[in-house]
Amino acid sequence: MTEPTAAPLELTHAQVDDASHGHAPLMRVTLPQTQTPVWLATRYDVVKAALADSRFVRDLAKVPGAEGGGVGAELLDDAGLPQEYRQYLEILVMVDGPEHTRLRTHVMRAFAPRRIAALRPRIERVAHELVEELATKESEFDLLHAFAYPLMTNVICEIIGVEQAYRAKVGGWIRDYESGEPDRFLPGIDHLAAYIDGLLDRRAAAPAEDLASDLLRSGAEAEEGQRLSRQEMIALVFLLVNTGIAPPAFFISDAVLALLDHPREVARLRAEPELLPRAVQELLRYVSAVRIGATLYATEDVELGGVLVRRGEGVTSGLLAANRDPGTFDEAGRLDLFREAARGAGHVAYGHGAHRCIGAALANLQAEVILDQLLLRREGLALAVERDAVERIGFAGDGTYPIGLPVRF
Repeated sequence: MTEPTAAPLELTHAQVDDASHGHAPLMRVTLPQTQTPVWLATRYDVVKAALADSRFVRDLAKVPGAEGGGVGAELLDDAGLPQEYRQYLEILVMVDGPEHTRLRTHVMRAFAPRRIAALRPRIERVAHELVEELATKESEFDLLHAFAYPLMTNVICEIIGVEQAYRAKVGGWIRDYESGEPDRFLPGIDHLAAYIDGLLDRRAAAPAEDLASDLLRSGAEAEEGQRLSRQEMIALVFLLVNTGIAPPAFFISDAVLALLDHPREVARLRAEPELLPRAVQELLRYVSAVRIGATLYATEDVELGGVLVRRGEGVTSGLLAANRDPGTFDEAGRLDLFREAARGAGHVAYGHGAHRCIGAALANLQAEVILDQLLLRREGLALAVERDAVERIGFAGDGTYPIGLPVRF
């Protein structure tokens, strides 16, 4: 069992993407835009162990004797987000145990396999229409902004029950929030929260087969102590809109970029398109939907990967690093669309354990449909700029993601 002997390594956003596997299972680091050192887990087995261990919690307040709000609070402070707005980002994500189960149970029905599978025809139609429209353009277009964002917005709005006339506005409010610009991100939150409140009123009067109606229905049927407050409903819908648009849109951009970097793999996939679902899982492993998981805090002294993690210390999961762990994946740095993961050794791009992404099945379906429409049913998609001209941006406490992806057919 070892303990830290050196000052924490201060990581940049790019270094988060390239977290080394040549170090110990846990590295003492300071993540970008934070001040509190954490343990960064980069090895696959250690990441899975931490994510599945109930002795680690996301809410630092649950650790006896702990002070402060932890890394998450530091990131929100750095962003200038007032306390009253934090419920929209922290609900479900920053809770543990029975409280997490209570909240998650109310949204599970909307993401049930049957409901997600039923969305395939609509996603195929929307993707096809967008591709056809963009393919007629003589000039380049931005895959992220002109294709991925509109599609993801349409799909998550369909699940939630957002009326067609408001979907573009919802997408705009999320863009405002994500801008980080003080004169945009708080109004973006206010507008979206007010819209969701009104949507719940309309669904109370006229229920439908959507998540907004589910929340009202399950809230009314739940036992005392399990029901959702109105504010919890609004915050849950806000969180699902937010996470249902940006992360999958970034993933699609990175996945397409990876495929354009590997034309032979694309040719192999065109020859055997039935293997597309396996290819999507390999792309998730190779680029990851999220680079860094939420920080976990030890509720007692825990030995993790041969390192003693003291009570109150944070452990952050390097999801991309774990997915590139050569101790788990052969030739881990190579994209192999036909890779078959060993039993129990699938990627952790969606996390692991109780907090595993609730929208994983939806994200898989969207990726399959999109890659089929963009690269298998139509040839000729190519970068419209030099490879090194593709711009990326670092997100607080995380790695880097594309600002845009200029392409043309």
